[in-house]
Amino acid sequence: MSGKIADEILNNPQLLSALADKIYEKLKDEIVIKKLEETIASVKALQEEIKKQGEAIASLQQEIKSLREASNKHGEAITTLQEAVKKQGEAITALQEAVKKQGEAIASLQETVKKQGEAITALQQTVNKHTEAISSLQEAVKKQGEAIMSLQETVKSLQETVNKHTEAITALQEAVKKQGEAIASLQEAVKSLQETVNKHTEAIEGLQKAVRKLQRAVMKLSIEVGSFTNRAGKGMEKTMLKLYRKALELHGVDPKKVVHGIIKDEEGLIEKGKVFEVDFYETNDYVYVFEIKNFADKGAYDQIIIRKKLFSAKYKDKKIKIFLVANFVDKKIKKKLEEEGVEIITSHVIK
Repeated sequence: MSGKIADEILNNPQLLSALADKIYEKLKDEIVIKKLEETIASVKALQEEIKKQGEAIASLQQEIKSLREASNKHGEAITTLQEAVKKQGEAITALQEAVKKQGEAIASLQETVKKQGEAITALQQTVNKHTEAISSLQEAVKKQGEAIMSLQETVKSLQETVNKHTEAITALQEAVKKQGEAIASLQEAVKSLQETVNKHTEAIEGLQKAVRKLQRAVMKLSIEVGSFTNRAGKGMEKTMLKLYRKALELHGVDPKKVVHGIIKDEEGLIEKGKVFEVDFYETNDYVYVFEIKNFADKGAYDQIIIRKKLFSAKYKDKKIKIFLVANFVDKKIKKKLEEEGVEIITSHVIK
């Protein structure tokens, strides 16, 4: 609107002359006239800039329309751009109205020119911001296009992977079907085997009962043999020392030095004056005491404790080292003797 008014004033010399005559008295100052000319030139430049922006906006609308067909996701961006263009149109209309009011208020041209200068500056800033916003929007649209192309490539690759997985699943289903048939066959075989195992279990249980009876018989025989060897005397003891010779040597004991003798209870620790038979030998630092049994039970424990007390009382300046040599030893007795510091050399621990 303001563009038409300005063009009409400039293209109509009579109207321009009449207008100059009317405002001559108020525009005597050449600075004011010069400022008016500058304002008119700024208005023309602004019109040209707005025209260019209009062309840029029209081009941008065409580009947005093309992008909308490529991707629905650009819809929101296009809507936002259309809203911005609408606001620009409203701003231009408002500007035209302002220019119209400037023409009508030309009587107070000095004040109006001042206000126009401020308005033009603000408008130029707005135009610059619009230009920057359009450039940013174009860059965003470009990036969105690249993202869509990349997404299309990803979808294509994913589709190929899904096809391969479908083929693999089909083959797996076939394999599972065959495994199911094999498992069914195996279940039949297991069922038959279970029946056989049940029969064998019954036979094994009978065998276990027989073995338990045999174990009890062996235990009874061992105890009886132990009782016999306890009565057999020195010959059996020497035989057992030879039998466990290697084990004794590992403890630093020389079985050849072991002698059979007696120790007397002189202090009345057990029974004053009583004599006890014992196997032992003496060195400069130690007294080695031996209790030799086929089966070591509580009786063997009591004998060892007695000998420990007697030897400790008699040999106060030497260390007493006691050994139990036995074919069989009761587990509880073994634990108690080890707590007393007795070395146990045996072949079998009986529970």
